[in-house]
Amino acid sequence: MPDIRLNDVAMIYPFQKVTGLFDRKQKQLILEQQKAMPYTSNEGVIALQHFSAEIKNGEFVVVLGPSGSGKSTLLRIISGLERPVVGDIYFDNKDYKFVPAQDRDTAMVFQNYALYPNQTVYRNIAFPLEVKHVPREEIEPQVRKMARMLELEDKLNRFPHELSGGEKQRVAIARSLIKDPSVLLLDEPFANLDPLMRGKLRKQLKELHQAFNTTFIYVTHDQYDALSLADRIIILKDGIMQMDDTTANVYNYPANRFCAEFVGSPAMNFFEAVKVSRNNTISILGREYHLTTGQQKKIRKNTGIDVGIRGVDITIKDEGYPAVVSYTEIIESDIIIHVTVDEGKELTVVEKLNNADEMKYLAGQEVHLVADMDRLHLFDSDGDRI
Repeated sequence: MPDIRLNDVAMIYPFQKVTGLFDRKQKQLILEQQKAMPYTSNEGVIALQHFSAEIKNGEFVVVLGPSGSGKSTLLRIISGLERPVVGDIYFDNKDYKFVPAQDRDTAMVFQNYALYPNQTVYRNIAFPLEVKHVPREEIEPQVRKMARMLELEDKLNRFPHELSGGEKQRVAIARSLIKDPSVLLLDEPFANLDPLMRGKLRKQLKELHQAFNTTFIYVTHDQYDALSLADRIIILKDGIMQMDDTTANVYNYPANRFCAEFVGSPAMNFFEAVKVSRNNTISILGREYHLTTGQQKKIRKNTGIDVGIRGVDITIKDEGYPAVVSYTEIIESDIIIHVTVDEGKELTVVEKLNNADEMKYLAGQEVHLVADMDRLHLFDSDGDRI
């Protein structure tokens, strides 16, 4: 199984030519919309730029980012469905830039399932082996093994239209894994599924990764998928890598403000343009934090810094900084308390729910906040971590 290395990869899609019955004004509007994308060149829209990364054999890597960030483009470049405009891609130090998709020993699972509607579940799963002319007596035990692993044994004679969304996606995963690829690529596979089914399939996918020891590269905009599945997370924004690190480091030490805001639910609380005192301290919710020597060196003179703190790192106590409860939410085992401080500034506090019948915090109630000053996240005016 190969290690995959991408070196300074970029992808540019030419501007779409608008022809037909559109009048001149509408054609101009469409072109202007394309050129208004975050990054463009004279050649077109830049979907991915200066991307370099190495994916080790057997890793479960999640590529996380908002829509239009270049996630699917990256996946298509690895699969061979797209060829980068510049840069190189290597499988075990062999140049694969010009190797076609069918020769890369990869398999892909799509968001829309891509099953053959006129074939049974059995035939859909068996298809990759039939294409390879594997003898029929060898195909059946492999199909039944995959069906058993993905809880599809009683669905083998059904057609795709008779399946739920979760069952269809399990068939798509089984069909991809049955040929034992070196790399499994998953493009937003759970996007169309309800939360309960997503949770079940996350568990199954993690178990499959451990069973097959295959490299999994999973693309999503869903942070829950990323945090629960990944050994490592790569975060993209506007085609540019923002961070490439372990799941724990992405959550605990975000490289910039975008990563801090994008990962974590509820979103991180922020205090903008906080002034640094002459003795190199800042004040948050009535408590002081003294900047380390390293942090002091990174701060520009006469500029404020943005300070973030997650809701789980703020505690409600009998004494502390005054706040007023706006409303509360119960999400699984967490209670999220939305409060206001200082002339309407909104913050969230997260506590574990011990008793679902006991609503501790009511709208309009005054509470007191204590921030864990060892859990602050500091960012400079450019959004980079200090």
